[in-house]
Amino acid sequence: MEANDRFTYLGSDVVSSGYCTPEILRRIGLASSVMSQLDRVWRQSRLSNITKFRIYSSCVLSVLLYASETWTLFKDSVVKLQGFQVINQRRILGIHRYDFVRNEESARLSIIDTISQRRHALFGHVRRMDQAAPAHQALHISVTTRQGLGQLGTWRRPRGRPRRCWVEQITTDTGLSLPNAWSAATDRSAWRAKRPTVGQA
Repeated sequence: MEANDRFTYLGSDVVSSGYCTPEILRRIGLASSVMSQLDRVWRQSRLSNITKFRIYSSCVLSVLLYASETWTLFKDSVVKLQGFQVINQRRILGIHRYDFVRNEESARLSIIDTISQRRHALFGHVRRMDQAAPAHQALHISVTTRQGLGQLGTWRRPRGRPRRCWVEQITTDTGLSLPNAWSAATDRSAWRAKRPTVGQA
């Protein structure tokens, strides 16, 4: 049987390296195609900007952010996502390069904050699953090994700086250590209170 280092599973690209960058680039391409198909909508002067952004959120962002709560974001991916968001917002608002309008003035929503909220919700949901659930067990192993408490047998981490992992983003989002985040997520109300807020891009 031929081995593949990349395949599509449940609508997402999975690569043997474990990185999410190929999937993020693929999602940007798919969302760009949808954005172009709706070009007549963005140029429609009879539609309010509120309506246009609702269409953008339901038709474009839904394609772009599919399964984004599982992504591990690196700096280059963040830059690409933010750039894609800014270009689209300026396109919807009819702002051209020669208008000399700063990106901060045209920003409406922060796509990175939206991803953080989804990631936050997923962490809490998996944490509150039954302890026998595979997803709960996998998350628990990830949290404990990051604390140096896991039973890894003969495995040893390769030399060099450790790769940024998904659970580390939770500590950045909430400002909590992993043990505290693991404990806080057991209470849905308390965990939702620590949810990142969505600001401007």
